[in-house]
Amino acid sequence: MKIAVFIEDFGATGVIRNALAIAGRLAESGQEVILVAARPEGVLRDRAPSGVTTVELGSGAARPGRKALMRRSIPSLRKFLREHKPDVLFSGGNHGHLLCLVASAFLPCRTIVRVSNDLAHGGEGDPNPLGGALRRLKFRFILNRADRVVLVSHQLLEQVAALDVRLARKAVVIPNGVDAETVREQAEGPDSGFGLAPPFALATGRLVPQKNFATLLEALAIARRSADLRLLLIGSGPLRGTLEEQARRLGIDGALRIVDPVPNPFPAMKQAEVVVLPSWWEGSSNVLLEALACGTPVVASRTAGSADEILDRGRYGLLVDPDDPDAMASAILQQMGPRTVPPKDRAKSYDRRASLDAYEGLIAELAAR
Repeated sequence: MKIAVFIEDFGATGVIRNALAIAGRLAESGQEVILVAARPEGVLRDRAPSGVTTVELGSGAARPGRKALMRRSIPSLRKFLREHKPDVLFSGGNHGHLLCLVASAFLPCRTIVRVSNDLAHGGEGDPNPLGGALRRLKFRFILNRADRVVLVSHQLLEQVAALDVRLARKAVVIPNGVDAETVREQAEGPDSGFGLAPPFALATGRLVPQKNFATLLEALAIARRSADLRLLLIGSGPLRGTLEEQARRLGIDGALRIVDPVPNPFPAMKQAEVVVLPSWWEGSSNVLLEALACGTPVVASRTAGSADEILDRGRYGLLVDPDDPDAMASAILQQMGPRTVPPKDRAKSYDRRASLDAYEGLIAELAAR
């Protein structure tokens, strides 16, 4: 069986790490796997799994924005599908679903899309609240067109059922998983804190409104009234300058270090006093699972996708409202002190092997139809 796994690029995001892991498992099971990237860049470019062929569609001389990239990639992806004739086209990231479904129209390959973000969000942190209605319309089209839809949490399944019960029958929930042993091994790497003196908190993600790093900076300023705390922020995106200016206004610019994404953030994650996930919305956060695997205490927003479920309503970490910097600061300080709520062995409940087994079974079932 030949399987094409589509990704936007090789950025160090949870979406891409999951797509690479799925591609690797399928190759290990004896399938012919081709990893198709719309943009040939990112720090994980050299991390393609063994046995997986990589095809880069390219984006031309200019670097287009994400929407333009998806539009420009339709002809080249369709050409690839016609030439290579995969049995299954798997869309591994949220932004490529429409591209994959349009490019594969009237071709014999089966299609699977993996949805790992809130379907509508539209609210606090969303620069375009009215876009929620458009996203629901788009997702209804995706549900209609795709052969199967993978959702990373039961919360997302509830959203799909509310959208269309009939179409929800196409959906299957496969929670994100974590290879805790590998994470712990990689966490022993050098240069844990990127030169930032401890104690420090860590957050990681794209520098966009969704991730709510502005509230985290306010919480840092409040927490520093009680502790000499710093923040390591691993990520890139359009809000970097805005966040740096906010830190200067708050008088904490000397306590903030922003670094670009790296292939291995786990040494820093292990050394951090606490990992903070302040997002307005998520699907299911890999960062949260990786922090649990590192054994690092966590603070997460209640609205960060399945954080409430993963932390078992606060049993394995602290949950806060995303718009309350005082509560966030208090939780961060608690996780640094004697009253910390540790992750214990919670990572075992999200073993990646079970997740990859489910993907392998789903794809085999679809290809056999």
